[in-house]
Amino acid sequence: MVNDWSFARYDLGSCNLVEPQFVGIPGSRTFRLYVQGETKSALLWLEKEELYELALTIKQLLRAPIRETGEPAYSADQNQYVDIEQKINGLSLGVDKETGSYMILASFSGSLEDSVLMWLEPNILNWLADRAFEIHGAGRSRCPLCHSLMSNDKDHACPRYN
Repeated sequence: MVNDWSFARYDLGSCNLVEPQFVGIPGSRTFRLYVQGETKSALLWLEKEELYELALTIKQLLRAPIRETGEPAYSADQNQYVDIEQKINGLSLGVDKETGSYMILASFSGSLEDSVLMWLEPNILNWLADRAFEIHGAGRSRCPLCHSLMSNDKDHACPRYN
């Protein structure tokens, strides 16, 4: 049987950093993963909820509690140099039971060939998930009554309150 990842266009190898980042201000932020591999680096753009779902899946896979990283949420440098920059449309997670390493395969066209492969140790994967939860929660606050996102510069017209 052939592994899905054997056809990946970009194999970053063992990655020592996968950092969730955002660019912009709350309400108009865009999200990405900055990945530093053995020989290449990548920016993988994804939606806010995709970042959240990735973090949730990682925590379930590792069976690990959510922890605070203690690092401030900051808007990332928009001009960061990388070898690969893609908007992803699919993520797969896997584990190599022999080595204990975890695999993330990020596809960007729906084809397995158009994908980025990275291998992560459990501690790096766990930190990625913790940081993703912090980044996800650092945006606009939610109304405690209707749970809608509130703008920082406008009064909120809550349907439950009015």
